[in-house]
Amino acid sequence: MHLLARGREEFVVQAAVLGCAFEVLNFHYTKEWGWILAAVMAPALLVRLVWRTMPGWLLLAWMLVPTLVGDAFVVTETAYMVVLTALAIVAATGSGRADTVAMALCLVSPFFIWALNTNDWHRGIGAWLWSAGLLVGWVLGRLVGRQQALIAELERTRIELAESAVAAERQRIARDLHDLVGHSFSVVLLHLSGARMHLTTSPDEAAAALRQAEAVGRTGMDALREALALMYRGTTGPLPSDELDQLVATYRDAGMTVTLDADGEEISATQRLVLHDVLREALTNVAKHGRTPEAQVRLRAGRDGVTLRVQSLLGTATGAPGAGMGLSGLEHRVTAIDGTFTAGPEQDHWVVRAELPARVHGVPA
Repeated sequence: MHLLARGREEFVVQAAVLGCAFEVLNFHYTKEWGWILAAVMAPALLVRLVWRTMPGWLLLAWMLVPTLVGDAFVVTETAYMVVLTALAIVAATGSGRADTVAMALCLVSPFFIWALNTNDWHRGIGAWLWSAGLLVGWVLGRLVGRQQALIAELERTRIELAESAVAAERQRIARDLHDLVGHSFSVVLLHLSGARMHLTTSPDEAAAALRQAEAVGRTGMDALREALALMYRGTTGPLPSDELDQLVATYRDAGMTVTLDADGEEISATQRLVLHDVLREALTNVAKHGRTPEAQVRLRAGRDGVTLRVQSLLGTATGAPGAGMGLSGLEHRVTAIDGTFTAGPEQDHWVVRAELPARVHGVPA
């Protein structure tokens, strides 16, 4: 709103300066006692500069009444140039019904002189010329007012877009942290469950499971610190080429049965980053909701793109496709690079499928 007021007031100042110049002409061309009318009109624009909330109808009345009297009796035709600038100012800043009525009266005011039949020039083409000139001033003021309103609207839109971008970034960070922390804790819980089951019957296996849980927890904390550092710098880093194998090995060490069938060409770092997130979330859901801790992973990479499919037995606690923060976050990641993502039941299995394009536009491999 500050921008709107500043822009309109700049126009008011410029129009007032121009009107004061027309006032000088008004003093020069008036006859007989017309200078008194010119002196009455002179301070109006200066008062408007000081009194920013001055009603528009008052400014126009201050200008129009002396002009009509002057043109009717002593010929002060140049006073209409001052009225024109005042009309432009009111059209740019005024919005009330009284202002609109006053502007309409200004447009037809030259024909009042015609009706009085005291000025031959107005009886000819003069009234039409002045009315057209006043109409130009009205249109100019309306254009300036509309322009400033659009600028204000653009400013509000820019602020709303910036706030939306901040909110979207917060949601993305929340999804990233959910995926990272949820994966680590799921694996830790698997190890702790195994340790509890073997605590009395096989203490050595229980101790090994606890060590694995500790190692995964430490790794998860390191990954969390790294992710926070990357978010702080606003960058992301590529994954090593064997990161997917390491991820599968982590779940196998936790007691899951994961069958990995990978075939095809080398995939880019961006593709590995997205596939890592998809595979991690899918295996985490199997650990949480699967009927059995078993999953079949199939990865195909070719010239047409990369396809990842994770299949597990459908459990009673498995949510609907797209349910939960994890799956919605994965869909957002995959579609962000023009891929497709689906997650849902197929017969008696829960299938997560991600298809990535062969080339990610705008992202270096």
